[in-house]
Amino acid sequence: MRIHEILSDKTNQVITLQSRALASQASALMLRERVGAVVVCEGERIVGVLSERDLALAISQLGPDLFSRCVSELMAVDVPVAAPGDAVVDVMRMMTEKRARHIPVVEGGSVVGMVSIGDILKSRLTEKIQENAVLQDLARVHHHLSA
Repeated sequence: MRIHEILSDKTNQVITLQSRALASQASALMLRERVGAVVVCEGERIVGVLSERDLALAISQLGPDLFSRCVSELMAVDVPVAAPGDAVVDVMRMMTEKRARHIPVVEGGSVVGMVSIGDILKSRLTEKIQENAVLQDLARVHHHLSA
């Protein structure tokens, strides 16, 4: 399975925020759009990803001051990216190695989507269920032929 197959099941809208936006704006945007992370940009260029987890960890360090900080101070930088043609298992491995829960998907220099660890697990589970069904069908056919 490839990343573009996961993206085809999701909305094509990528939620982005400029790096100078405030954490309070980011939090409100995530709530409104029902997403766990946003791609942070400077112009059209990706500079990081800000997740709910980043905000939650920042609360312990900054307290109420968190919400007046720019997202550029809170976001994860040097985030890994995927391409639509990447294999899901390769992106899963990258997420594990880099401890990234959200990966922007980039094609031709533009962000075309975002995949989360939940998206990856859902696709792998679907793939394994399909494989299991095929194996069960083969076992039934083999049983009927040998009987």
